[in-house]
Amino acid sequence: MIAGLLTASPAEARSSGAAVTSSRVALSSSGNGKVAITCKGKRQCRGTLSFVRDTGKPRARSYRVRPGRTAHVSVALRSGSSDNPYNVAAVPGRDVRRVAKARLKVAETAPRRTTHYRSLTTETLVRRQQITGRVTGIGPALATDVRVELVKQVRGGNTSVVKGQAVAGNGGSFSLAVSLRGNNLSSNPYLLRVTGRDQNGQRRSWYWRGTNGKPGGGGPQVRDGSFIRATKWGDYVADMTYTSISGTTAPGAEVRVAAPPQHLGGRTTRRELDIPGCASFVGATKADGSGAYTVGFLPVTSSAANRYVVGVRQGTDSAWYGSGPTRFGSCYDATSYRGQRGNLIALTGPVTGKAADVSPTRNSVTVKARYSSAYKPTQQGDRWIRLREKVPGVRILDAPVVAEGIASASGVRRFDDVPPGRYYVEVGRRTGCADWYPSRFTNNRTYFKGSARKAEGWKSFRTLRQLPGGANSGLERIARRADPNPASGTVHNRVPKGYKGWMYRGYCKARGAGTINTLTVKGTGQTLTKVTSRNRQGAVVKGRVTRTGGRTNQEIMVRLTSSKGTRVVRTGITDSKGTFYIAGLTSGNWRVSVNSDSWRGIGRSFTGRKTIRVKAGKGYNIGTLKFGS
Repeated sequence: MIAGLLTASPAEARSSGAAVTSSRVALSSSGNGKVAITCKGKRQCRGTLSFVRDTGKPRARSYRVRPGRTAHVSVALRSGSSDNPYNVAAVPGRDVRRVAKARLKVAETAPRRTTHYRSLTTETLVRRQQITGRVTGIGPALATDVRVELVKQVRGGNTSVVKGQAVAGNGGSFSLAVSLRGNNLSSNPYLLRVTGRDQNGQRRSWYWRGTNGKPGGGGPQVRDGSFIRATKWGDYVADMTYTSISGTTAPGAEVRVAAPPQHLGGRTTRRELDIPGCASFVGATKADGSGAYTVGFLPVTSSAANRYVVGVRQGTDSAWYGSGPTRFGSCYDATSYRGQRGNLIALTGPVTGKAADVSPTRNSVTVKARYSSAYKPTQQGDRWIRLREKVPGVRILDAPVVAEGIASASGVRRFDDVPPGRYYVEVGRRTGCADWYPSRFTNNRTYFKGSARKAEGWKSFRTLRQLPGGANSGLERIARRADPNPASGTVHNRVPKGYKGWMYRGYCKARGAGTINTLTVKGTGQTLTKVTSRNRQGAVVKGRVTRTGGRTNQEIMVRLTSSKGTRVVRTGITDSKGTFYIAGLTSGNWRVSVNSDSWRGIGRSFTGRKTIRVKAGKGYNIGTLKFGS
């Protein structure tokens, strides 16, 4: 009686050295399986495991586990036992049979002698299952050479094909065997990718999305797919259905169908898309001579899953269309600049007759820039007007430029055929500007020293005609086609008084701090006028650059930059005395660099102030900058 109390006591079980942590065990047809057992304490655990309700003499199995470790050890059960799952009736629709509350006896011999029990579920062993389904095309645009691949994701986000199978004919089936893990645990996670040749014979692929027996479409990116696991219960069914979008557009126009990802995540996800921050392309074609187009092999969606947008381009004109006739200017416009899908196409079957007009928008936008009376706007800097699309999550200086150009002396600039969309209107915030300036040197050999800079020899000359080649060849031809501001024979074949030649530098003077306004364009055939906020005078920073060893301090570029994503770079070039002034600065902190375009050698080290804080409209003297190279 005392022994019975000892073996059944919960306190004994809690204080034992070995603990079975498995809640179930998968047994082979011969009754063998494994359970996890953990050895607690600082001494090795030894003993035997056996099932209480085994028939005849229980099939005890010994175990030995190192202290503080967990090991998978053997257990066994006779075929006639009531706890053997092979003796129970199968449940329809399930591949596994189970017996609950089987009692496993743990007879410990070390670290001390004690006996306790573990209640667990026994199951018939399922070694593998099938991932199966059919690939069906709806409509006339059927893919050929279709194949389904089982894909696993490996380190670094890359993928590796585990196995694949060709699919015979439309509606053909596939079946891919997948091994389960130990004790009937579900398989490793996999993706399903279907590949095939589309209406143009181009091989394309997309990842299947859905759950067991419930397809939900798919997409071209790994993130568009669903990770699936085969389980002990039965085969995993992943049917795949695709269809097409067809219609008319301009003859020869490029047509692309795009789809946003299932979840538009962080920056990494946004960069991975073909249209960053919006969507990836899932199919493409070119309209025939009559303007007809068809894009097939597109994953079918549910009726509630607005998924696709059609983009067309011909020359410089482009247009985007969702489920209705509304013309959008971009993928961002079609998704309302917030990743919304209300405008997109739910593809439950073939979409036919999708008209996609790509003619000029006939949208005319006139920008009237206003300037402070405190300065005269410069042509290349202050009067430069630019339209950038207001892309969500993108800093303004990284946003795509839609149109740009120089305003008239009165600050007016008209842009024609502007696509529908939301825009930043920038005034006096030009980036990447370069122009011709008179130089005090007949050449600038320091800049062109070395093979890497030899091809840039067109950037400096006494007169344009002295460059090698002619108006239609050699370096002179390159100078005449420089963008922006090509060289002109009328201007640059004459040397200004007091100078010895010309140089092309990445520098355009601006006096205003620049303005940013916004504009929305809807539809086509619109005439809009945007009057901007006043471009007030920016701060001015003056200073002087010196050099040692008799080297020139003339025509050295000094640049002020900011890490803030809304400020443009401002620059200045030293005069005959090494002095400079940089105008058009907005309020804030700026970093200073000397010889930023390497015109005077490759060195950029200097001593002096490295940063300066300014307020627009004020003047500052940064002092002397001692250039070390």
